[in-house]
Amino acid sequence: MKIVQSVLFSALVLSTLSLGGCMTKDLVNHTFEFDARSESPDIQILYYQYGNSKQPGANDDTRQYVGISGSMLRGDFLYVKWRIKATGEVIEDTVDLRNRLPRNIENCTIHFLVKERQLYVYLVSAKPNKNPWIKSPLRMYTHLQVDEIYPAQPKF
Repeated sequence: MKIVQSVLFSALVLSTLSLGGCMTKDLVNHTFEFDARSESPDIQILYYQYGNSKQPGANDDTRQYVGISGSMLRGDFLYVKWRIKATGEVIEDTVDLRNRLPRNIENCTIHFLVKERQLYVYLVSAKPNKNPWIKSPLRMYTHLQVDEIYPAQPKF
């Protein structure tokens, strides 16, 4: 009887471990961030959601900046709703990230900003900027490669 129980317990442990492996295979070490306070002072972020991640900070209706890093679900979409302070106009946009991001986003940063009525999404890689004379759209990342992935056409 103890042998049967031991075998059943081992099978349960192995199946649980393999299920856990399946659940975490979509986790990627990367960063999601924005800073409307300094980059978009004329707008107010009303709500944002980066994919279906349950990571604290991946969605919110009160923050005007966030920077979350670590092992988290790769976002397949980005939803942003904002208000233009001068006019009170509310705008929202959803970006399908599935074909805009490269397959491997390990150690990359997904960064968005809003200029008036337009949402911009950037991919910042850990690779050095090969063209330092070209002005980066993100001042804090002039030393790294920055690619606009929205509204620009997908490159990946």
